[in-house]
Amino acid sequence: MILKYVWDPFVRIFHWSLVVAFAVAFYTHASEWDRLIHIRAGYVAGALILARIVWGLMRTGYASFDSFPLNPLWAVKHLYRVMQGQAKHYIGHNPTGALVIYAMLATGLIAVISGWLVFNEGWLIDEPALLQSLHHYSTWGWLALVVIHVSGVLVESILHRDNLIWAMITGCKRVCKINERRPQEIKDNF
Repeated sequence: MILKYVWDPFVRIFHWSLVVAFAVAFYTHASEWDRLIHIRAGYVAGALILARIVWGLMRTGYASFDSFPLNPLWAVKHLYRVMQGQAKHYIGHNPTGALVIYAMLATGLIAVISGWLVFNEGWLIDEPALLQSLHHYSTWGWLALVVIHVSGVLVESILHRDNLIWAMITGCKRVCKINERRPQEIKDNF
């Protein structure tokens, strides 16, 4: 088995820190006693998402947004191939995973910003019910995307016999016999 160093320490620390921040914020969302913990966890999640966006724009290996372009058509084609059991192995994010990652980042930002606005009584937006609904539904949408993400990780781990959870801990991912695929090669294959 050949291992390739894929996920740098920033990405791994970001990933697991966001897992904790989201879990804490979600767990404490309905408690008046834990309101301050909920708010702080939300701020941490927001700061992490912003840091990840900056890191993705810096073109740092597989963490770079250039290495997993947002393309819904590729994502659907990849998902179709997964269902057929013929999906290609990717070193970084596959097209379907990329779509879910972008959706989680966007939904997470919406949840954090709407939560901040709710906490600050709208701050120039005089629609408290609308903001509360936006925060509520974006947070539940974010949870749904997390479930989809975890499901995809488990399916890809089984399909390609590659422990992706362990890869996000160690930073190393199994490389199969095919050559590593760059974004231009991905475009050429779709």
